[in-house]
Amino acid sequence: MAAQGEGEPKSLEEGMAEAEKYQGDPLDCPCIQHMKEGPCGDKFVVAYRCFLDSKEEERGADCLESFKAMQMCFAEHPEHYKEFLAGDDEQEDDEEEDDDEQEGAAKDKEAKKEPEPQTHEQKADNGNK
Repeated sequence: MAAQGEGEPKSLEEGMAEAEKYQGDPLDCPCIQHMKEGPCGDKFVVAYRCFLDSKEEERGADCLESFKAMQMCFAEHPEHYKEFLAGDDEQEDDEEEDDDEQEGAAKDKEAKKEPEPQTHEQKADNGNK
């Protein structure tokens, strides 16, 4: 994999946006060459070409399967594409933090909850222990 140099995009979206502005075929832009390298280059080319050719109102909406295949390949080869997986890690971290906050709030609520009043039988049972 080529080293990421000065001015190279730091994300898949930035690279694709820069490639669209490239004079000539966007797939020839040096700004995305690092994405085309490695074991998922073919999947990137298919997905990006689909995006470029998309006629959908929401551009690329007809390319979801191609992008999903590309992302799955990137995830299977983090040694080549780890910089494009960082968003996933951050999202997972955010989800974990949300889960932790929810668990903490539930525990706080449980701790503040007043004990239910005991029946006479329960009080009698406690006295016999």
